[in-house]
Amino acid sequence: MFTLTSVTLSAQNKWIYRLGFSGEMRSGNVNTAIFKNDGRIERNDSIIALSANYGIGYGMKDKELYDLSFTSTLKADLWQYDRWSPFMLGTYLNNKFKGYEYKFSFLVGAKYRIYTVPKVCDYSISAAYVMDYTEYFAKDRNNDRFQPQVSRISLRFKIKQRISDVVSILHTTFYQPSLMNINGFKSVKEDYIVTSQTSFSNRIGRNVFLDINFNYEYRSLVPDKVKPHDITTSATLRINF
Repeated sequence: MFTLTSVTLSAQNKWIYRLGFSGEMRSGNVNTAIFKNDGRIERNDSIIALSANYGIGYGMKDKELYDLSFTSTLKADLWQYDRWSPFMLGTYLNNKFKGYEYKFSFLVGAKYRIYTVPKVCDYSISAAYVMDYTEYFAKDRNNDRFQPQVSRISLRFKIKQRISDVVSILHTTFYQPSLMNINGFKSVKEDYIVTSQTSFSNRIGRNVFLDINFNYEYRSLVPDKVKPHDITTSATLRINF
């Protein structure tokens, strides 16, 4: 249930490196405790921000495999501190418990900062075009409900808010409907994805933080015997140095 994360900052505070190990309690498609390893590298300045990360999930119960997943993400933001900021994002996912042999998403869009106060708060919204490429498991490939390529619109709301000198909150919600549904094709099964992520960060020492994380995902269109929602709760012990 805990993650130990190390962070290294360059002299210019432009490069950040993280490596973490954690456990999660999960309900939905997987009702068990799983172990995770993740890593992240970031470069930040006023012109471009780059980040790359990966995550590995592994869960066992009664000597049976309950979860095995791999994700990786690459993101680039231009002029991230300006009012308008274009960005690109690519994500790869492998998780048989969600019905995916693999899923690759490419996203391009722009962020608009609604309100910001340096080191206090940052509220923003974004809109983007998403192209999903999905390879389903063999039993689902011939099901006409599922298309290997789906175009979506992604709408996102994000807030960063410092509540006190030791507590801050980060919340992000995505709504991603299929363009086929937006265009009104009645013969197309309703297909949309909602994800919500909330993290409470608590400073418990000079360089030590305890983060409580709540993640929720809902997919309107899922393979047989796969639940449409996934809920994840985790606690992260983060050390910065």
